[in-house]
Amino acid sequence: MLDDTIRTHADGDPALARTVVRSASPPAVAVADEGAPERLGRYLVLESIGAGGMGQVLRAFDPKLDRAVAIKLLHPTADPDDHARLLREAQAMAKLSHPHVVPVFDVGIARGRVFVAMDLVRGTTLRGWLRAAPRPWQEVVGMLVQAGRGLAAAHAAGLVHRD
Repeated sequence: MLDDTIRTHADGDPALARTVVRSASPPAVAVADEGAPERLGRYLVLESIGAGGMGQVLRAFDPKLDRAVAIKLLHPTADPDDHARLLREAQAMAKLSHPHVVPVFDVGIARGRVFVAMDLVRGTTLRGWLRAAPRPWQEVVGMLVQAGRGLAAAHAAGLVHRD
């Protein structure tokens, strides 16, 4: 079951299709001093793939479900309000099922830090995508429409993104 899987969502319009490629097989795992993979709960941490104001995003592997995941992990200095906010955000996002919203799989606390495990979507930022190549305006509008649909679904569920 360590094959790559491809999911395509088009909302009925092939021009607006989004393809997500996920790989369940873990590449080289980051190791702790003892030679064991670093763990965050049940997850094997592979690498840091981003950071923001509230925390960092890690690429990890879920051996229980045999799949790659992204983990949003709060900074160690986050205050209790941030912990509560991220837990509420994870609960609300877990109720969403939309092709343009990343699904949430798990939420928990490890080493005193709140984390959210979600689908690992490989790709780039919108800024990176725009800079990678000249794009016809129709393609840009199509991408923005996809993002807008995801945002509208989140807003309809009562979520407002703080960033």
